[in-house]
Amino acid sequence: MGIFDKLLDNRNMHWRVRQADRNLKRLKWELKRAFKHKNLETVSKFSMVVVGRNDNYGGDFSERLKATIDWNYNHVPGCELIYVEWNRIEDRPSDTEWISKRYPNSKCFIVPNSIHMLYSTNPKIPMMEYFAKNMGIREATNDWVFVVNADVFLGLNTVKNMTRLNKEYVYGTHYKNIQWDGGQITEKYINDPKYTINLFSTDNKLKAVVGNFILTHKDNWMLSGGYDEALADSRLGVDTNGLYQLLHKGVKSMVLGDHYHLDHNESRIKGINTTTHGNFNIAGFNNIPFQNPKDWGLQKFEKVQLSANVWQLKEI
Repeated sequence: MGIFDKLLDNRNMHWRVRQADRNLKRLKWELKRAFKHKNLETVSKFSMVVVGRNDNYGGDFSERLKATIDWNYNHVPGCELIYVEWNRIEDRPSDTEWISKRYPNSKCFIVPNSIHMLYSTNPKIPMMEYFAKNMGIREATNDWVFVVNADVFLGLNTVKNMTRLNKEYVYGTHYKNIQWDGGQITEKYINDPKYTINLFSTDNKLKAVVGNFILTHKDNWMLSGGYDEALADSRLGVDTNGLYQLLHKGVKSMVLGDHYHLDHNESRIKGINTTTHGNFNIAGFNNIPFQNPKDWGLQKFEKVQLSANVWQLKEI
């Protein structure tokens, strides 16, 4: 096959088209950040919300959790960690035990099965991700709050750009899915393309990336009411639904850089046939604007302190 034939090869052409699309989207965001992202304030403190369950989700969950939190906690300035463990399995060790000791500026909350059952409408969803994220948002004490998944770490470009923000915006990142070797996260995953499995650049509204990382001022979270707590039957699309609620409230979108996802067996990018995402009816947007109750984020429950940085929710 000659050079011309290779250029016309379908697979080669598809790759080139996808690459051109990614580059064009990234360029548009870079230009938007350079010319429209104005009136910035210096930010030196953040609250980081992470949620999970002690069920070894995707395999090696605790190891992935430790690796990503280590990176994010140590790279983001003034980082307060809020960890919510949803529907804890009683006969397994809780991740809050080591988290509360490893990260001094942390607050951990355990949501027991009895409270999970008050909200659960689908037995296929043992970890109600967005209810847990709502609670983490409500418990955050810093003005700027970002929600990041347990298998995601932030690119250095994102960390750099996070220090200058505008309250009128909600921020997202471009997606890179990487092969993780199980060790400490280092810059090799950022600098060496051999670890990258697949990647894409976000569209003009941050659709499909905000489930992994989303950042905005806490006033915006309170204005929007977090994620819709009427969506209890599926995890699919609830992230973008919450983003569209913020956009409906007048918050504008911006991209900060990249985030890196540690590939695992339950990775959403592998397709919809994952076991813990509930029904495959992706949340639509005909519910916007939605209205959560005033005590959204499990604020109606008593918090019983178990140790220095750990609380368990209890029905009053």
